[in-house]
Amino acid sequence: MIHRDQALEAGLTAEAIRYKLRARKWNALLPAVYLARPGDPSRRQMLVAALLYAGTGSAIDGVDACRFHGLRAITHDEDFVHVAVPRGATARSTGFVIVRQTGSLIATESTTMLRYVDPATAAISAARRMSRPRAILAALSDVLQRNLATYDELLGAHLDGPPRNSRLAGEALEQLGHGILSVAEADFRKIAAKSKILPPLEFNVWLRLRCGRVLCVDALIQSSAVVHEINGRIAHAREDLFEDMQERHDALTASGLTVLHNAPRRVLRSGDDVIGQLEKCHLVYEGRGMPEGVEVIARAG
Repeated sequence: MIHRDQALEAGLTAEAIRYKLRARKWNALLPAVYLARPGDPSRRQMLVAALLYAGTGSAIDGVDACRFHGLRAITHDEDFVHVAVPRGATARSTGFVIVRQTGSLIATESTTMLRYVDPATAAISAARRMSRPRAILAALSDVLQRNLATYDELLGAHLDGPPRNSRLAGEALEQLGHGILSVAEADFRKIAAKSKILPPLEFNVWLRLRCGRVLCVDALIQSSAVVHEINGRIAHAREDLFEDMQERHDALTASGLTVLHNAPRRVLRSGDDVIGQLEKCHLVYEGRGMPEGVEVIARAG
Protein backbone atom coordinates (compact mmCIF):
# COMPACT_ATOMS: atom_id res chain seq x y z
CA MET A 1 0.00 0.00 0.00
CA ILE A 2 1.30 3.48 -0.84
CA HIS A 3 -0.02 7.03 -0.75
CA ARG A 4 0.67 9.33 -3.68
CA ASP A 5 2.74 11.63 -1.45
CA GLN A 6 4.87 8.67 -0.36
CA ALA A 7 5.45 7.66 -3.96
CA LEU A 8 6.55 11.17 -4.90
CA GLU A 9 8.85 11.38 -1.88
CA ALA A 10 10.39 8.05 -2.93
CA GLY A 11 11.38 9.57 -6.30
CA LEU A 12 8.54 8.56 -8.61
CA THR A 13 7.22 11.25 -10.91
CA ALA A 14 3.57 12.05 -11.46
CA GLU A 15 3.88 10.59 -14.96
CA ALA A 16 5.38 7.35 -13.60
CA ILE A 17 2.44 6.99 -11.23
CA ARG A 18 -0.05 7.60 -14.07
CA TYR A 19 1.72 4.97 -16.16
CA LYS A 20 1.54 2.33 -13.41
CA LEU A 21 -2.17 2.99 -13.04
CA ARG A 22 -2.87 2.94 -16.82
CA ALA A 23 -0.85 -0.26 -17.23
CA ARG A 24 -2.70 -1.77 -14.26
CA LYS A 25 0.55 -2.43 -12.45
CA TRP A 26 -1.00 -0.50 -9.58
CA ASN A 27 -4.60 -0.48 -8.39
CA ALA A 28 -6.16 2.81 -7.23
CA LEU A 29 -8.18 1.90 -4.15
CA LEU A 30 -8.99 5.35 -2.80
CA PRO A 31 -8.15 8.94 -3.75
CA ALA A 32 -4.34 9.13 -3.82
CA VAL A 33 -4.01 5.65 -2.27
CA TYR A 34 -2.74 2.73 -4.35
CA LEU A 35 -2.20 -0.99 -4.07
CA ALA A 36 1.25 -1.44 -5.61
CA ARG A 37 0.28 -4.57 -7.51
CA PRO A 38 -2.60 -5.69 -9.71
CA GLY A 39 -5.66 -7.38 -8.24
CA ASP A 40 -7.88 -6.92 -5.23
CA PRO A 41 -6.64 -5.99 -1.75
CA SER A 42 -6.79 -8.22 1.32
CA ARG A 43 -8.84 -7.07 4.30
CA ARG A 44 -5.70 -5.88 6.08
CA GLN A 45 -4.64 -3.92 2.99
CA MET A 46 -8.06 -2.26 2.94
CA LEU A 47 -7.51 -1.17 6.56
CA VAL A 48 -4.05 0.21 5.78
CA ALA A 49 -5.45 2.03 2.73
CA ALA A 50 -8.23 3.56 4.83
CA LEU A 51 -5.72 5.02 7.30
CA LEU A 52 -3.46 6.31 4.51
CA TYR A 53 -6.48 8.06 3.05
CA ALA A 54 -7.86 9.39 6.35
CA GLY A 55 -4.52 10.80 7.46
CA THR A 56 -2.84 11.71 10.74
CA GLY A 57 -4.85 11.08 13.88
CA SER A 58 -7.24 8.60 12.28
CA ALA A 59 -7.95 5.13 13.63
CA ILE A 60 -9.84 2.03 12.54
CA ASP A 61 -13.31 2.12 14.09
CA GLY A 62 -16.33 -0.13 14.53
CA VAL A 63 -16.36 -3.81 13.67
CA ASP A 64 -12.72 -4.14 12.58
CA ALA A 65 -11.58 -2.55 15.83
CA CYS A 66 -13.88 -4.90 17.75
CA ARG A 67 -12.27 -7.86 16.00
CA PHE A 68 -8.81 -6.55 16.85
CA HIS A 69 -9.74 -6.38 20.54
CA GLY A 70 -11.13 -9.92 20.52
CA LEU A 71 -14.86 -9.15 20.48
CA ARG A 72 -16.84 -11.72 18.54
CA ALA A 73 -20.48 -10.85 19.25
CA ILE A 74 -20.69 -8.48 16.28
CA THR A 75 -21.40 -9.41 12.66
CA HIS A 76 -18.51 -8.53 10.39
CA ASP A 77 -19.22 -6.25 7.42
CA GLU A 78 -16.58 -7.02 4.79
CA ASP A 79 -17.82 -4.31 2.40
CA PHE A 80 -16.79 -1.25 4.37
CA VAL A 81 -14.01 -0.01 6.62
CA HIS A 82 -15.03 2.45 9.34
CA VAL A 83 -12.53 5.10 10.39
CA ALA A 84 -12.65 7.69 13.17
CA VAL A 85 -10.97 11.04 12.48
CA PRO A 86 -10.57 14.24 14.55
CA ARG A 87 -13.23 16.88 14.00
CA GLY A 88 -12.13 19.21 11.24
CA ALA A 89 -10.22 16.55 9.29
CA THR A 90 -10.59 16.85 5.53
CA ALA A 91 -11.26 13.14 4.89
CA ARG A 92 -14.82 12.27 3.87
CA SER A 93 -16.53 8.95 3.28
CA THR A 94 -15.68 7.54 -0.11
CA GLY A 95 -15.46 4.14 -1.78
CA PHE A 96 -15.27 1.44 0.89
CA VAL A 97 -14.31 3.91 3.66
CA ILE A 98 -16.89 5.39 6.03
CA VAL A 99 -15.49 8.30 8.02
CA ARG A 100 -16.79 9.33 11.45
CA GLN A 101 -15.65 12.67 12.82
CA THR A 102 -15.36 13.09 16.58
CA GLY A 103 -14.52 15.98 18.85
CA SER A 104 -13.30 13.59 21.56
CA LEU A 105 -9.72 12.47 21.98
CA ILE A 106 -9.24 9.31 19.92
CA ALA A 107 -7.59 6.74 22.20
CA THR A 108 -5.82 4.20 20.04
CA GLU A 109 -3.93 0.93 20.16
CA SER A 110 -1.40 0.43 17.40
CA THR A 111 0.34 -2.34 15.51
CA THR A 112 3.16 -1.87 13.01
CA MET A 113 0.85 -0.62 10.26
CA LEU A 114 -2.52 0.00 11.90
CA ARG A 115 -4.20 2.07 14.60
CA TYR A 116 -7.47 1.05 16.31
CA VAL A 117 -9.86 2.93 18.58
CA ASP A 118 -10.18 1.62 22.14
CA PRO A 119 -12.58 -1.29 22.91
CA ALA A 120 -15.37 0.82 24.41
CA THR A 121 -15.42 3.23 21.46
CA ALA A 122 -15.26 0.36 18.97
CA ALA A 123 -18.16 -1.48 20.57
CA ILE A 124 -20.41 1.59 20.84
CA SER A 125 -19.62 2.60 17.27
CA ALA A 126 -20.46 -0.88 15.98
CA ALA A 127 -23.57 -1.17 18.17
CA ARG A 128 -25.01 2.03 16.75
CA ARG A 129 -25.07 0.46 13.31
CA MET A 130 -26.99 -2.59 14.55
CA SER A 131 -30.78 -2.80 14.54
CA ARG A 132 -31.63 -5.75 16.83
CA PRO A 133 -31.76 -4.92 20.57
CA ARG A 134 -30.75 -8.43 21.65
CA ALA A 135 -27.70 -8.37 19.37
CA ILE A 136 -26.70 -4.94 20.68
CA LEU A 137 -26.94 -6.10 24.28
CA ALA A 138 -24.89 -9.21 23.43
CA ALA A 139 -22.21 -7.07 21.80
CA LEU A 140 -21.88 -4.59 24.66
CA SER A 141 -22.06 -7.24 27.37
CA ASP A 142 -19.24 -9.09 25.59
CA VAL A 143 -17.00 -6.10 26.30
CA LEU A 144 -17.70 -6.36 30.03
CA GLN A 145 -17.47 -10.14 30.16
CA ARG A 146 -14.02 -10.04 28.58
CA ASN A 147 -12.90 -7.22 30.91
CA LEU A 148 -11.92 -5.08 27.92
CA ALA A 149 -13.64 -1.96 29.26
CA THR A 150 -15.66 -0.87 32.25
CA TYR A 151 -19.32 0.10 32.23
CA ASP A 152 -18.30 3.73 32.80
CA GLU A 153 -16.03 3.60 29.74
CA LEU A 154 -18.86 2.22 27.60
CA LEU A 155 -21.21 4.90 28.91
CA GLY A 156 -18.61 7.60 28.28
CA ALA A 157 -18.11 6.44 24.69
CA HIS A 158 -21.88 6.47 24.21
CA LEU A 159 -22.27 9.99 25.60
CA ASP A 160 -19.38 11.24 23.46
CA GLY A 161 -21.17 10.10 20.32
CA PRO A 162 -23.84 12.04 18.42
CA PRO A 163 -27.56 11.50 19.20
CA ARG A 164 -28.12 9.76 15.87
CA ASN A 165 -28.78 6.00 16.19
CA SER A 166 -28.17 6.17 19.94
CA ARG A 167 -31.50 4.92 21.32
CA LEU A 168 -30.98 1.13 21.13
CA ALA A 169 -27.41 1.34 22.42
CA GLY A 170 -28.69 3.53 25.26
CA GLU A 171 -31.34 0.95 26.17
CA ALA A 172 -28.70 -1.80 26.22
CA LEU A 173 -26.51 0.32 28.50
CA GLU A 174 -29.48 0.83 30.82
CA GLN A 175 -29.74 -2.96 31.13
CA LEU A 176 -26.02 -3.28 31.80
CA GLY A 177 -26.26 -0.53 34.39
CA HIS A 178 -28.65 -2.73 36.37
CA GLY A 179 -26.10 -5.53 36.48
CA ILE A 180 -27.33 -7.48 33.44
CA LEU A 181 -24.45 -9.27 31.71
CA SER A 182 -26.18 -11.37 29.06
CA VAL A 183 -29.22 -11.47 26.82
CA ALA A 184 -30.68 -14.34 28.87
CA GLU A 185 -30.39 -12.26 32.04
CA ALA A 186 -32.11 -9.36 30.28
CA ASP A 187 -34.98 -11.65 29.29
CA PHE A 188 -35.27 -12.81 32.90
CA ARG A 189 -35.16 -9.27 34.31
CA LYS A 190 -37.92 -8.15 31.94
CA ILE A 191 -40.36 -10.84 33.03
CA ALA A 192 -39.40 -10.60 36.72
CA ALA A 193 -40.11 -6.87 36.69
CA LYS A 194 -43.76 -7.61 35.82
CA SER A 195 -44.30 -9.69 38.98
CA LYS A 196 -46.61 -8.20 41.59
CA ILE A 197 -45.16 -10.53 44.23
CA LEU A 198 -41.39 -10.32 43.85
CA PRO A 199 -39.42 -7.38 45.27
CA PRO A 200 -36.80 -5.74 43.00
CA LEU A 201 -34.11 -8.34 42.28
CA GLU A 202 -30.38 -7.67 42.53
CA PHE A 203 -28.39 -8.94 39.56
CA ASN A 204 -24.85 -10.33 39.42
CA VAL A 205 -24.18 -10.09 43.14
CA TRP A 206 -20.87 -11.32 44.50
CA LEU A 207 -21.19 -13.41 47.67
CA ARG A 208 -18.71 -14.82 50.16
CA LEU A 209 -20.12 -18.11 51.43
CA ARG A 210 -19.73 -19.71 54.83
CA CYS A 211 -16.89 -21.83 53.49
CA GLY A 212 -15.03 -18.67 52.50
CA ARG A 213 -15.30 -19.18 48.75
CA VAL A 214 -16.55 -16.41 46.48
CA LEU A 215 -19.04 -16.58 43.64
CA CYS A 216 -21.36 -14.35 41.63
CA VAL A 217 -25.07 -15.23 41.49
CA ASP A 218 -27.22 -14.12 38.58
CA ALA A 219 -30.16 -12.84 40.65
CA LEU A 220 -30.70 -12.53 44.40
CA ILE A 221 -33.63 -11.75 46.68
CA GLN A 222 -32.04 -10.94 50.03
CA SER A 223 -35.25 -10.89 52.08
CA SER A 224 -35.93 -14.56 51.28
CA ALA A 225 -32.34 -15.68 50.47
CA VAL A 226 -33.53 -17.02 47.12
CA VAL A 227 -31.13 -17.19 44.17
CA HIS A 228 -31.95 -17.61 40.49
CA GLU A 229 -29.25 -18.83 38.11
CA ILE A 230 -29.22 -18.91 34.32
CA ASN A 231 -27.63 -22.22 33.28
CA GLY A 232 -24.21 -21.59 31.80
CA ARG A 233 -21.63 -19.41 33.55
CA ILE A 234 -19.93 -17.70 30.59
CA ALA A 235 -20.35 -14.20 32.02
CA HIS A 236 -18.36 -15.01 35.16
CA ALA A 237 -16.10 -17.83 34.06
CA ARG A 238 -12.97 -15.68 34.17
CA GLU A 239 -13.42 -14.61 37.79
CA ASP A 240 -15.81 -16.99 39.50
CA LEU A 241 -14.19 -19.56 41.76
CA PHE A 242 -16.92 -22.12 41.02
CA GLU A 243 -16.78 -23.54 37.50
CA ASP A 244 -19.02 -26.59 38.00
CA MET A 245 -22.75 -25.80 38.23
CA GLN A 246 -23.55 -28.67 40.59
CA GLU A 247 -20.72 -27.61 42.90
CA ARG A 248 -22.09 -24.08 42.85
CA HIS A 249 -25.57 -25.32 43.71
CA ASP A 250 -24.33 -27.49 46.56
CA ALA A 251 -22.17 -24.72 48.04
CA LEU A 252 -25.02 -22.19 47.92
CA THR A 253 -27.47 -24.67 49.46
CA ALA A 254 -25.00 -25.66 52.19
CA SER A 255 -24.70 -21.97 53.07
CA GLY A 256 -28.47 -21.72 53.54
CA LEU A 257 -29.66 -20.19 50.27
CA THR A 258 -32.43 -21.57 48.06
CA VAL A 259 -31.36 -21.88 44.44
CA LEU A 260 -33.44 -22.19 41.26
CA HIS A 261 -31.92 -22.89 37.84
CA ASN A 262 -33.29 -22.32 34.34
CA ALA A 263 -31.84 -22.55 30.86
CA PRO A 264 -31.92 -19.42 28.66
CA ARG A 265 -34.34 -21.11 26.25
CA ARG A 266 -36.83 -21.87 29.04
CA VAL A 267 -36.62 -18.30 30.31
CA LEU A 268 -37.46 -17.05 26.82
CA ARG A 269 -40.19 -19.58 26.00
CA SER A 270 -41.78 -20.24 29.42
CA GLY A 271 -41.08 -17.07 31.34
CA ASP A 272 -44.37 -17.07 33.24
CA ASP A 273 -43.68 -20.55 34.62
CA VAL A 274 -40.15 -19.56 35.59
CA ILE A 275 -41.35 -16.50 37.50
CA GLY A 276 -44.22 -18.48 39.05
CA GLN A 277 -41.79 -20.93 40.59
CA LEU A 278 -39.60 -18.10 41.83
CA GLU A 279 -42.60 -16.37 43.39
CA LYS A 280 -43.62 -19.54 45.27
CA CYS A 281 -40.12 -20.00 46.71
CA HIS A 282 -39.92 -16.37 47.70
CA LEU A 283 -43.29 -16.49 49.52
CA VAL A 284 -42.24 -19.60 51.45
CA TYR A 285 -39.01 -18.02 52.74
CA GLU A 286 -39.90 -14.30 52.78
CA GLY A 287 -38.59 -12.57 55.87
CA ARG A 288 -35.82 -14.98 56.85
CA GLY A 289 -33.10 -12.76 55.40
CA MET A 290 -29.62 -13.77 54.36
CA PRO A 291 -28.10 -16.79 56.14
CA GLU A 292 -25.57 -16.21 58.86
CA GLY A 293 -22.04 -16.34 57.48
CA VAL A 294 -23.03 -15.30 53.92
CA GLU A 295 -21.79 -11.85 52.96
CA VAL A 296 -22.61 -9.62 49.99
CA ILE A 297 -19.26 -8.24 48.94
CA ALA A 298 -20.03 -6.51 45.61
CA ARG A 299 -22.73 -5.77 43.07
CA ALA A 300 -22.34 -5.43 39.31
CA GLY A 301 -24.87 -2.66 39.01
